[in-house]
Formats: sequence, structure tokens, C-alpha cells
Amino acid sequence: MRLRKAMAIAVTTIALGLGAVACNDEVPATSAANPAASVTPASAVPGASHTPVPGGASSAGAGAKTSAKPGAPAGTAKPTADASSRCHTGDVTVEVQLQPTSILPNSAMVMVTNKSSRTCTVYGYLGYGGLRADNSAMVLKTSRVAYPGAPMASTLKPGNSAFAGLKWASCDKADPNCNVLAGLTVTPPDETTQVTASVLGDDGKPVDQLLVSAAGFTVGSLQPSHEGVDFTS
Repeated sequence: MRLRKAMAIAVTTIALGLGAVACNDEVPATSAANPAASVTPASAVPGASHTPVPGGASSAGAGAKTSAKPGAPAGTAKPTADASSRCHTGDVTVEVQLQPTSILPNSAMVMVTNKSSRTCTVYGYLGYGGLRADNSAMVLKTSRVAYPGAPMASTLKPGNSAFAGLKWASCDKADPNCNVLAGLTVTPPDETTQVTASVLGDDGKPVDQLLVSAAGFTVGSLQPSHEGVDFTS
């Protein structure tokens, strides 16, 4: 009798042990063997990057048109310079040199100069905004054209410059649609802030007023050389 009870207890113990082993084989969903699903941020995915919305520049071809607000960034034609190598707004100065009427009335050569102590790159188109006499911002339309050709990357050592053409139609100051500008702001490609440009006449003296029609500016592409960037028609 005692032997039968001992055998029954032994069988029960073995069965309980097998049940315990079966339960321990169920791996929790969040364990190292079966980790919970995770979300990878866009910044960690190769090729996923933030690109500012184009305002004064883009990859559009000749004749592409946009309305550029003074605070809008100037985007770029692809490929873009990455944030570490491109010229930021604080790295550059901009000079707008009006051209003689013998070349083309109401046109200018724009020069972007690297004033920083590092080498940086500009590529694409510049964005433009106007300033009124009270220094308030004015919205201007712009038309971008691949002139004298597609944008070319300009790698600027300290003190070096890139160039672009600019032209516009004049207007009667009394016309309510005439943009009477006391100054210009310029946004470098891929940037979201502006630099106030120096505007000089063909005599080298500062110009304090530009009359720009409602059609706004026609903007040429940035080039590493000033050769051929001036609009001639």
C-alpha cells in the first residue's frame, strides 16, 4: 500500500515538472529574444533629410517661376551642398552692382562673397526680397532662369565670390503697382535668413532707390565666374 502511494506521488511530481518546463518556453514579447517593435526616426534613415522649401532657388529648369517672400528660404538645384559645407547666411556678404545701360537697363551683377574663415559652397539660385524706406519687408515676385546655364557649384575659399545676373522692368513711381525699393535682402541657397545687400550704381556709389515693376525680378543661376552672367536682353 505504501509502495503504491509513493509511486503515485512520483508520477504526479514528474507531470508537474513537465508542465513547468512547457510554461517557461513561452518567451515574453518584449524580451531580448523577441524585442518589441521600435520606430526609427526619419533622421536615422539613410537618405532621409530635411530640405528647406525652395523660395529663391530650386531644381526647376529655365522659365520656372515662383513668388518669393522676403522671409522664404532660397532652395537649391540638386545636388545640394550639405549643411556642414554650404555657405550660411552669416558666412557671406552680397553686393548688387547695377550694370551700365549700354549692357542692359535695369540689370545687375550680383556677387556673393565668403567673409568667413572657412571654405564653403553655394549652389543654385538666390532669393530676393525688398525693403521699403521704413526698412519694412516687401514681397517681390521672381522668375528663375538657367542663365547663362544650369547652376554650377561654387566652392568659395575665404574672400572668394560667386556670381549671378539679375534684371527687372522699371515702372512709374506714381503707379500703385510699382515696387519702390529702398534696399534689397538676399537669401543664400538652402538658407532661411537674409542678408541685406549693398546696392551700387554703375558709378560705384550707393543706390537708395530701385523702381521694380509688379513682374518683379528675373534671377539667373549662381556661377563660379562672372563671365557671361550679365543679362544682355
